[in-house]
Amino acid sequence: MTRLACLLAALLALALPAAAQNIPDPVSDTISDFADLLPPEAEARLAGTLSAARAETGIHIVVATIGTRADYGGAGESIEDFATRWFNTWGIGDATRNDGILILVARADREMRIALGAGFPVEYDNAAGRVIREAVLPEFREERYAAGIAAGAEAAIERLARPFAAGAAPPKAEGQGNPLPLFLAAMAAMLAWNARRRLADLALRFRRCPACGNFGLRVSRNVLTEATDNTPGRGERLVRCPSCGDERRESYEIPVRSRASGGRGGGFGGGRSSGGGASGRW
Repeated sequence: MTRLACLLAALLALALPAAAQNIPDPVSDTISDFADLLPPEAEARLAGTLSAARAETGIHIVVATIGTRADYGGAGESIEDFATRWFNTWGIGDATRNDGILILVARADREMRIALGAGFPVEYDNAAGRVIREAVLPEFREERYAAGIAAGAEAAIERLARPFAAGAAPPKAEGQGNPLPLFLAAMAAMLAWNARRRLADLALRFRRCPACGNFGLRVSRNVLTEATDNTPGRGERLVRCPSCGDERRESYEIPVRSRASGGRGGGFGGGRSSGGGASGRW
């Protein structure tokens, strides 16, 4: 029996690294579309959204799509365990705060999971479930995968990343208690996090358009090239006049990402998940 136990232990030790090896390396620190569900334009747009949200909140959100779990060593494994293993293999989020978010879609299995880092309180599991039910599954049931993924990512930013980064509770579903205090808290959190970057942009509304002289200039930003550990990225700011349509584009530099920046850089920070989150099927 002793020899048999030693043999089983040795086989288990070999099996665990093999399971991790079935998880592929990420394509980027925002999106790894292994199932090819996102057209290039939609993928670029979503990558910019996730990068901007990370720069704003410090929360690392990753989207990964696959065909089936069986292709990655997950045959017979629940979507919950599989997503947790995927999350921890990549090390999503900050290693100290454990605040990463993984949105994993298994197209052929018709299952998905929003896996949360171990730093998220259990209340966020319900919020993740509402993101899936309200933003993602209605699109997936109509086979609109790109739309569902984009809607889910944006809802995760609003309902998970921003409240958590601000130290607020996740917003409750309608009908659960008095929604006004939570609504006001969420609004205050969003305003606080956005104020620094938006202040300069809002000031442009009180400047005259150089082409027509009217007030009310509008500003939008887009990440063109993500920063790396060694090279800065590039962004573009579009200043547009709604009165005459005059547009002026200005490029700006995105600083080299750094682990010392409190998680607001790029890459993977070694975060872990203890299994929290929510799942959906369609």
